[in-house]
Amino acid sequence: MEATEYFVPPGCDFLDAAGETPTDGLAQLFSLEADAATPEQRSRAARAAALLFSLAERALLTAERVEELEKAQHTAVEAWHLFMADGDFHSAAWSARTVIHALRARSCACGGTGARFAAAAVALAEEELRRARLSGDDFGEACFLMSMAELHCDAKNLDEGLRCAEAASAAFLRCGAIPATAAAGRVLVVLVLGELQVRRYQFHEAEAAAQQALRLLDASEDAGASACRARAGLLLGVAGRLQQKHAAVIASTKEAIPWAQETGDLRLLAALMYLLASSSHSLGGRFRAAAAAAGEAQRLWEQMELRASGWAQCALSLQTQALLAETSHDAAKEALRQHMRTARGPGPRVLLRDAWVQCLKRLDGPGDREKAHAISDKTLATLQSTSELSSAWEARELELIASIHVKSNSWKKVEEACKWAEQAKQKLHGSGDKYLEADAIPSIAKCYILLGRPSDAASVLSERRQLFRELGARSREAEAMLDLADALCKEQVSRVDSRARRFLRDAFQICQEALNAFSDVGQETGMAKAHLLLADIYMHRQEPSEAEHEARQAEQLYRRAGESKKVAKAVRKLGFACCEQDRPSAAARCASEAVVFCRKAGDRYATAEMLSWEAQCLGSQRVRLRAAAFALRH
Repeated sequence: MEATEYFVPPGCDFLDAAGETPTDGLAQLFSLEADAATPEQRSRAARAAALLFSLAERALLTAERVEELEKAQHTAVEAWHLFMADGDFHSAAWSARTVIHALRARSCACGGTGARFAAAAVALAEEELRRARLSGDDFGEACFLMSMAELHCDAKNLDEGLRCAEAASAAFLRCGAIPATAAAGRVLVVLVLGELQVRRYQFHEAEAAAQQALRLLDASEDAGASACRARAGLLLGVAGRLQQKHAAVIASTKEAIPWAQETGDLRLLAALMYLLASSSHSLGGRFRAAAAAAGEAQRLWEQMELRASGWAQCALSLQTQALLAETSHDAAKEALRQHMRTARGPGPRVLLRDAWVQCLKRLDGPGDREKAHAISDKTLATLQSTSELSSAWEARELELIASIHVKSNSWKKVEEACKWAEQAKQKLHGSGDKYLEADAIPSIAKCYILLGRPSDAASVLSERRQLFRELGARSREAEAMLDLADALCKEQVSRVDSRARRFLRDAFQICQEALNAFSDVGQETGMAKAHLLLADIYMHRQEPSEAEHEARQAEQLYRRAGESKKVAKAVRKLGFACCEQDRPSAAARCASEAVVFCRKAGDRYATAEMLSWEAQCLGSQRVRLRAAAFALRH
């Protein structure tokens, strides 16, 4: 268990990087229809309305000030009224949805003072939904049910949002034959369902929704499908990132980036670049590419300060971490210094200070730890004296301070780290966010293990498992089960009494449950992690042949996922099992293979560790060969 990676602003997730849905992505299609239609096919008013609709969507995508959002809303209202007057109720429904998108964007841009715009959006959606139902308009009902789902999602009312999205999907299916401009609705509602499922921590279902949307797009001939394809790619990437499927994330985001560039949605493009950078950094061996992608995401977010608060600073933090991994220390420091001078607002300033602390933690040179302490203490005092930021910000700062203390070899410092981490959990418990509370627990468990209290670590990790179960986050619950099983193994090692065997038995059972859970949701990297832990348990039980089997299973799964560094870890476990079975030649081959995979991953520290292990294995083999030759001669 490692300290939390601060890749998103507190209280946010990767899906928030793209912001609220700014448009339905139909501007191009409406423009083509307006240009291609003859006076006999469409009236002059309808063509004018189509152009106004396209202008409104493009204005929402490129708005840099609140006034521009207001202007886009007025343009959408004009298009709506013209379509209604012309009797084109399908296009009128899309225009009304664009008005709702504009109100949502204004609510987000105005922060605490934007509640009236959110209320106006809800009132408009409810009124149009009522009108569509009275007139028996299935398509209008589907459109405004989808709007209600999005508004419930904005308000964090996810259960009601999911109900509305499912009702919208059923209404679209009742529509039968519908125009080309309306066919996109069937794709959009699938994407809305997927986004709700991500926020409900149902990552496997969200992946399935994104893939369904892409299949629908492949089957259609919609010329304006770029925005939907880009959104589907983002949804697929976010669901994969939250399951640590980094190779799959890189593939899906690279495919989606050209579609986002075509739509002109800079925030969606920035979110995709940031997701690409995050998974490239986490996968290892791609640090230069990660730094470049994070730098591009930061540049894009800085262009649209209106709806990107905090994300530009997160991108800068990720860029500096990638540069540090590439040993470009001076470049990382200079990037941070330049932006520290220009940061505005408490949120961005806090994020930049945290990025500086992370940089100092990584460098860990003379005096760096003391500087990191000073900056964190100052930031915590700032957070405690302001009411502008939520308790999640203060909790994250407490976790960061705890992670600094943990790096010390001092028992007293680890005890202090434990107190800071416990305070962070209490803050999040008070906020009522169970997901963030559960994510704060590994920091506490790590401190307990360092303090020689594995039973306490197992207790808090059991609580973490229960929190994820209450949230319905199946894959995260399985991850918590593996952490709990690992803590029970450590408890078994620390004991010499009769209860040690019981801890190992419990760890084995929990690990098997986690493996089944990962199998149910199709998360292969989680299954591989479970197989590795099972290999450890078998080694503790002195069953090296079973451990070898589990390690091979893990190796195959990691190979399929493209996780080179983790393949090396599995191969090393395989080598240990071979050593226990008195097969030094096989262990030496495993050592050499592990070195190759670490080099492929670009992890210098892991490569050095594997080279050391390879030398030990080869040395042991030579000793055994010399002993065998001596025995033959004598």
